[in-house]
Amino acid sequence: MSERLATVEPTVVPTRWGDVSAWRLGSGPAVLLVHGFEDDNSLWSPLIDELADRGRSLVAFDLPGHGVSGGDWGMSFEGTDAVVAVAAALEAIDAVVAHSAGCGMTTAAIGEGWHVDRAVFIAPPLGVGDRWFRKASTLGVPEDIALAARALYFDAIGPERAGWEPRTAYTALDLDLLIVHSRDDERFASRDTEDVMSSHPRANLVLVDGLSHRRTARDPGVINVVADFVMS
Repeated sequence: MSERLATVEPTVVPTRWGDVSAWRLGSGPAVLLVHGFEDDNSLWSPLIDELADRGRSLVAFDLPGHGVSGGDWGMSFEGTDAVVAVAAALEAIDAVVAHSAGCGMTTAAIGEGWHVDRAVFIAPPLGVGDRWFRKASTLGVPEDIALAARALYFDAIGPERAGWEPRTAYTALDLDLLIVHSRDDERFASRDTEDVMSSHPRANLVLVDGLSHRRTARDPGVINVVADFVMS
């Protein structure tokens, strides 16, 4: 956990997918921080320090099934529902910073009506391919099992969400965007982000070098760029 958050009493926010633990620093309009799959709020420790030092209020939370939050799963729309629930419970959110799969969760929340003035996406997953098969391959699970799991999940989230298309959803966002991606990202290729977002009229795409997928969200140079954007 971030040292800054360790002294803050968490707010427990109920969601459909389990109770989520969230923390707020400061009063007034805040930046919501959304980590990605198989991570937790500790990802944001350097950014939390920077925003707090600049006097910017912030809200961080652990996705369902991550960190100290409850629930069994938090890879996709579970996170979308958590974003909306946490923002409503700790309110006055005017900006969001998301990393990795958290970018898709946040994009879906905005597409479903959640409002913020500006967003930062760090290392968004915009490559072509089915994540269910990618994960199955990583785990050594047969494709028929992946298909069955996907069908069960789609039943749980409903047909509209099952048909969600990330590339279309990202390009439809009508807000000021900062997107940061490392050319050395070992998980999601920066060229996919360039391909999808370079023509977005309100997006500023920043490509960096020499950083891994997770380190991009913790790099001092990136943190300064992100903090400047959400402070303006």
